[in-house]
Amino acid sequence: MGFLLSKDMVKNKYQFFSMSALIIFCDQISKRYFENYLLSVKGHSVKAVGDEFARFTLAYNTGIAFSIDMGGRFVLASVSFLASLVIIYLILKTDIKKKLELWAFSFILGGAVGNMIDRALYGKVVDFIDCDFPDLIMERWPIFNIADSFVTIGMVFLAVQYLFFEQKKSDIQ
Repeated sequence: MGFLLSKDMVKNKYQFFSMSALIIFCDQISKRYFENYLLSVKGHSVKAVGDEFARFTLAYNTGIAFSIDMGGRFVLASVSFLASLVIIYLILKTDIKKKLELWAFSFILGGAVGNMIDRALYGKVVDFIDCDFPDLIMERWPIFNIADSFVTIGMVFLAVQYLFFEQKKSDIQ
């Protein structure tokens, strides 16, 4: 049967695609709002929590994570599009009983599409969340957005699913 869709694959998956759509909507609205607002602010940054812990700071990312350049606007948008198709397929193929895995895929899909829209339309991703986490790895964490947050949460959910809830083949035999 391969890539053909069956009724069982699609059954009861609407909530996961709805979550992805909600993430995309919130991501796009927040990016447009904060971009417009922060362009009108001197220095393009405002305090949010404490003096330095959290700010809203306008930044544009033309690369992938941490602004790493990987071939330009259309290459990144194309890779995001293909990755999104794979995630859609994974949502459809995943057993409905694996809720954590399905939520993880829906979060990653929403975040990936949210950033893909920016790359395809504008050639850059709008970032605005600026947090100063403890200085363990770097002085200040890179500025990010809602889409990035949901991709990260989705990846954490997948790690938890695969590390703690998946039965290892060696345990079965």
